[in-house]
Amino acid sequence: MSRPKELRVRRKAWPKSASLLRHALDAFLASNKIDADTRIDIITAVGEALANSIEHAYSPNRVGDVELRARISDVEPRIAVDNIDGGRFITRARRPLRGFGFRIIKMAARTMHIDTSGGTAIRLEFDSAQA
Repeated sequence: MSRPKELRVRRKAWPKSASLLRHALDAFLASNKIDADTRIDIITAVGEALANSIEHAYSPNRVGDVELRARISDVEPRIAVDNIDGGRFITRARRPLRGFGFRIIKMAARTMHIDTSGGTAIRLEFDSAQA
């Protein structure tokens, strides 16, 4: 049976959307037999990117979309996940007890690329182990 090699999901950038997108990604990874430890790392890193989009991409009086795209290939890195929103990337001053998201992402992902040319797109790439 052929497994899907790509996932695309778009939702409104509401807090409840983050869990829906994480669950969709986890199901996609599991269906492609990605091992549980690797899935946890991916879901954790992508969850941080999603949280940033939902919290910071849009002004309080504007609700936009957040899109999650995931691809699995046969070449390294095997898994790429894009988190895309229509907001403007903002570099903020560090705040106590905040701002750990990018550090968490960088620890879990092989690479992280941020494109701010049309909204904000964060591409995370991961190596994988199959179950």
